[in-house]
Amino acid sequence: MNSRDIRRASLVALGVSAALAASSAWAQNAGESPKDAQGDSGEEMGVITVTGSRTITDNALSPTPLTTVDTAELAKTTPSDTADALNKLPSILGGRTPRTQGNGSTNNGGNTLSLRNFGATRTLVLMNGHRIAPSNQDGSVNIDVLPQMMVERVDIVTGGASAIYGSDAVAGVVNYLLDKEFTGLSVKADYGMSKYSDGDQYQLGAAWGTSLFSDRGHFQASARFRHQDKIPISERPYGEDGQAWLLTGNGSPTNPFTNTPYSRVFNSGPDAGNVVCGASCAWNNHTFDAAGNLVPLVHGTPTGSPPVESGGGGAYIKYGTFRSEIEMKDVFARFDVDVGENANWYVQGAWAQSENLSDWIQWVVSPSGGRPNSIFSNNPYITPATQTLLGSGIQCGTAGATGRLCLPAVPATSPPTGSTPPPPPAGAGNVPFIRVPSYTFNTVDGQAADGSPNRLYRTIGDQKQWNAETGITGSFGDWNWDVYYNHSNSELTVTNPNNTDNAKYLAAQDAVNDGGTIKCWVTTQPQFASLYPGCVPINVVTPGGVTAEAYEYLRTPTSWTLTQELDNVGVSIGGSLGFGLPAGDIIANVSGEARWATYVMESDFLPSDFVNCTGLRFCLANGAAPLRWVQNTNAEVDAKNHVYEFALEFNVPLLKDAPGFQDLALNLAGRRAKYSNFDAGDSWKIGLNWQIVDSVRLRATHSSDFRAPNMNDLYQPAGVTSTGFQDRLTGGSNQGMRLVSRGNPDLTPETAKTTTVGVVWTPGFIQRFSFAVDFWETKLTDAITNITYQNDAIQGLCLASAPTYDSNFCSLAIRPITDPTDPNYTNPAFNMPTEIRASPLNAALLKIKGYDFQLDYNWDMAGGQFSIRHLATYQPTNSTLNTPASPFYVWAVQPHLVQTTFLNWQNESWSVSLQNRWLSNVNLKTSDNDLNGNTQNFVDSSLDAYDVVDTTVSKKFEFGDSSVEAYLTVNNLLDERVPLYPSNSGLPGLFYPTLGFYDDMGRYFTLGFRTNF
Repeated sequence: MNSRDIRRASLVALGVSAALAASSAWAQNAGESPKDAQGDSGEEMGVITVTGSRTITDNALSPTPLTTVDTAELAKTTPSDTADALNKLPSILGGRTPRTQGNGSTNNGGNTLSLRNFGATRTLVLMNGHRIAPSNQDGSVNIDVLPQMMVERVDIVTGGASAIYGSDAVAGVVNYLLDKEFTGLSVKADYGMSKYSDGDQYQLGAAWGTSLFSDRGHFQASARFRHQDKIPISERPYGEDGQAWLLTGNGSPTNPFTNTPYSRVFNSGPDAGNVVCGASCAWNNHTFDAAGNLVPLVHGTPTGSPPVESGGGGAYIKYGTFRSEIEMKDVFARFDVDVGENANWYVQGAWAQSENLSDWIQWVVSPSGGRPNSIFSNNPYITPATQTLLGSGIQCGTAGATGRLCLPAVPATSPPTGSTPPPPPAGAGNVPFIRVPSYTFNTVDGQAADGSPNRLYRTIGDQKQWNAETGITGSFGDWNWDVYYNHSNSELTVTNPNNTDNAKYLAAQDAVNDGGTIKCWVTTQPQFASLYPGCVPINVVTPGGVTAEAYEYLRTPTSWTLTQELDNVGVSIGGSLGFGLPAGDIIANVSGEARWATYVMESDFLPSDFVNCTGLRFCLANGAAPLRWVQNTNAEVDAKNHVYEFALEFNVPLLKDAPGFQDLALNLAGRRAKYSNFDAGDSWKIGLNWQIVDSVRLRATHSSDFRAPNMNDLYQPAGVTSTGFQDRLTGGSNQGMRLVSRGNPDLTPETAKTTTVGVVWTPGFIQRFSFAVDFWETKLTDAITNITYQNDAIQGLCLASAPTYDSNFCSLAIRPITDPTDPNYTNPAFNMPTEIRASPLNAALLKIKGYDFQLDYNWDMAGGQFSIRHLATYQPTNSTLNTPASPFYVWAVQPHLVQTTFLNWQNESWSVSLQNRWLSNVNLKTSDNDLNGNTQNFVDSSLDAYDVVDTTVSKKFEFGDSSVEAYLTVNNLLDERVPLYPSNSGLPGLFYPTLGFYDDMGRYFTLGFRTNF
């Protein structure tokens, strides 16, 4: 039976179950409602959802630490979006947000969640306890596509939960629980703007539900639209006036890491590039002024990272994005009906779209090896006088050309394509060439590149996701059961509308004067003219900017579409076994799940595309042939896998109503998962819940969890570049080695051991008060990490497996001879690698450890009710040993202590809420200087603590059975500035100089209303 047959059988089983249950439903007394008979608990047929267990029906009895947050409470101080609110909780740290920027290889503007800064791929996101299709390449879920208006609460399990939910639940689970009994009409609308009069956001949402068939059924639906504007880096304090902060230095004691303002790349002219004309040329490090004259680049203050300087005439990125533009739409509908006294059938569907847009960087004539940046010294866009200075009167091949840049008289052949550039002109026409790297497209046709039309490299993400589910829940006696089928589909299209074709770049830069008209050289050659029809020559030596025609000729929109589908069939049955110890009956649950996943990447623009050198004289002038596309693209992939899982869980009461043992219960769970592409994986959990007295409860768990490699880990599209390489096995070297980055189909699951121990205190002398503290520790082995054979230490691990050379690290070098006993195995003439690879391997070891604190208290005060909730996470350990050869652990750069406090007072009409988020100081050192060669030295090695306050005031107006609540929210009430910490990317202004878990939005105002009818 194939997977399609199994899915069909699952649907038939659901239909038969519904029909059998319905036969008794219509036979019952029409005057009696099953819900009336059983009581409306807000859950179908008494099935109560406790995230993290299938046998425990009360959160207070769970041995697993669990934080439940009501979305209505979150919205009081963060009305914009549930994702924004969750990212303020202490346990959630390190995911992607709209402030994450990139170059078109991923969906940068979406929201993903990461528990304990352990990675979004190790946090399982569920909706009503069931999986949904991944949204992104790395298998993470963009939570912007979940039906926000119907989310009632979010449960966060902060501990391993693979024994209950399977793969990915290593750091924990975030379970979005919908209000399945919503009745009435609710409308929400708000509008927000920052103190800088930007960052506008607005949303409108509505939810409606009604009972049907004399309360036997229920229907509900919701819809929401939300928009937020893009904010440029230049509109925030650390980005205004071209500050372009950068981290400079190399971390040594004599050259420590330093925050450098107004960073400029000296050897990059701010507009007209930097002349490179050879060792004997006097005009290196000059640029062109508006009249075409050569003028020296202006130095700034030197830094510890040359050619970066502070100030001066170098280049920087002017048009980066602080926060992406986002537009979200979602629709949800659900219908359920009682089919008999003890069963309920439901069907639900959701559709969502999340679009995001960000500007990445302006176009630039790149200084990178293999990129087009060369022109002849007699290029017609250079003034005659300047041509002479640059060597237009010198003939290559003569003594006068010594120390100048000249094309070879007999061009080489490009290995990737087997093509050969045309030879340079013969005789006196064979003049030296110059490089003009870093010519920056700040203006095009006299208009700023960020104007209209936009002429920057951009990332536009369009995420569409739909989900359909049907199932039946029911009970018989003390047993509850459910069966469901879910199909979800995620389609992500990422577009760079302004990518650049390097083949056209090479053709356009090679300009000549043809009878008084400047043309592309290739156009003047009959044998090549058809290769580049309509070629428009480009002037890369004028500060005034290129023409719109030249820009449009080079511009090539590129895109890729990733479609991921998930079919999920699950069944669960559990209840009392009718026997056990004197303390009570054993509760058991058995469940099974089958999932079929597909991963299809479609792209017409491949990262392995190289420029064909035919007709392009400068194709190899800067080393190897260029890749075809300047900005990232993705290769095509069509992959699938499936998994079958079987799980058991028991809750065993051990002691009850004994001195010191008011209630002692053991929770046991185990799961076996069989994947189609690797051996079965086992996970288990042991939990203990010990109620010592009424006011004190101890809880503890120990679990073995796993994360199966996701489809991107296994089948990541291949990307191809060239690099210099020294081979330790043979002693040979190759400065143009083919480096292939790709997934690894031989990966195995990551495995983790997690321990949690906690105490909950609910003193009787303080009503409605509780305090909990939990210790947790996770050690993850065989962690998947990207490894390249270019790394000397990785080659050493391969050599250490001699004489068999059977280490997994050896597989990263593809050699002509694979038999280690061959006498030429170590001979560079016979066995140099033909390519080396960068690929994920099960090589790393990760450790996290810390404490969670939770305090809840509410009391009556001043005619209303006052409540306080305090959540804190102290995480002193988040360390990674990247490979077995690594001599030291790498530390995550994050605050060790994060606290979030919620205060609220409300009566029947008014509500005042305050939220305080405090992050401790941050140690910037990533490893121990005693072990790393003393390479982690900073001028200032820590960031100050950060404290931000949000507040909301709301007033409710009653109109009969309806109400309208108006509210004003001020986020960052005290307008706190976040700590400054630039990146060391080497490109000034590319990223906003703060860490990802801070938000330098500034004070932000939101005005809105909620209505209920």
